[in-house]
Amino acid sequence: MRVDMIRTAVFPHMQAHTNPEMLKPLRPIKLLIIDDSMDFHLLIKTLLEDYGVSCVAATDVVQATSTAVREQPNLILLDIGLPGGGGMLLLDRLKSNLRTTKIPVIVVTAQTTPGLESKARSQGAVAFLRKPIEKELLIDTLRQVLATPPTQQ
Repeated sequence: MRVDMIRTAVFPHMQAHTNPEMLKPLRPIKLLIIDDSMDFHLLIKTLLEDYGVSCVAATDVVQATSTAVREQPNLILLDIGLPGGGGMLLLDRLKSNLRTTKIPVIVVTAQTTPGLESKARSQGAVAFLRKPIEKELLIDTLRQVLATPPTQQ
């Protein structure tokens, strides 16, 4: 029940007919969700498990850095408002580290600071989504990012 309430809050236009087969990869996909909200972690994990995506979670900059290096995810969802330094600092660290520099990062945030999207993209984010996000937009973005060769990101 709680997941349904969170799902409705974060994905207000979510349609029940979304086909999980459309995102299922040929190889397993590991997603690192970096957000200080455990509700957001649970929601994303619940939404993507039908698509064959396994999720790993981190809630602050220090934990996220070590988790990204250790787990080597295929993709990272990054919130900007994080304890321990903030998401922009973490994005810079991830893109400066040889072990994580090629991992695509999608920024997902509720912040509306002017210029934030262009700053995130200039620091290496491959996409920028605002919360609340629609499920279809998230799925489409994941599909596009995963289909893009690393040299073009």
